[in-house]
Amino acid sequence: MSYRPRTRSVVRSSHHVEPGYRQVRRQELLLAALDAIRRVGPDASMDAMAAEAGITKPILYRYFGDREGLIAAVADRFADALVTRLEAVLDGPSAAGDRTRLAIDSYVGFIEEDPALYGFLTHHAPVSGPAVQTVVDRVAATLARRLGEDLRAAGTDSAPAEAWAYGIVGMVHLAGAHWAANPTIPRHRLIEYLTALTRFGLEGRPPA
Repeated sequence: MSYRPRTRSVVRSSHHVEPGYRQVRRQELLLAALDAIRRVGPDASMDAMAAEAGITKPILYRYFGDREGLIAAVADRFADALVTRLEAVLDGPSAAGDRTRLAIDSYVGFIEEDPALYGFLTHHAPVSGPAVQTVVDRVAATLARRLGEDLRAAGTDSAPAEAWAYGIVGMVHLAGAHWAANPTIPRHRLIEYLTALTRFGLEGRPPA
């Protein structure tokens, strides 16, 4: 089941919004924008998002600053839900080696469940841009924390944890995006391939 909340309620606009309600209203507009993305697809326009909320585009800009501001808000929402899911997997009772596979499977599953939203982020936000970087940083920080704990528990130097975390997240992010757009292999095969590369390196097998 997908994590995503949905709303179809019309959000009325006003030039004068009480400060206490501004954040609530912003969240309502964000939910309407997410609905538009899922209904129209990754190429949903600002006009479509405004129409979904029952407002005009200038009002949407008033709450998010500009198109990039809205993309950043979408990225934050995506990162919130993805980090919550990954924390549940990484902090579970599984063995350290199994957690890597479960984390990759969870990440790819997240992409598969909400392809329009993921496609919107990858299509409209450059890989090196702040919106995508927000997702990468937050997910990598979650993974690095757990990798560091596992390395220390094994009596091993935990210094590689951060570099490994970014490497894994970058790999899954790009490979998952490509797979979502071109699903030429079953999902379980993608998980197997990425897990093998992560655990055993380019040789695809445990070191001697």
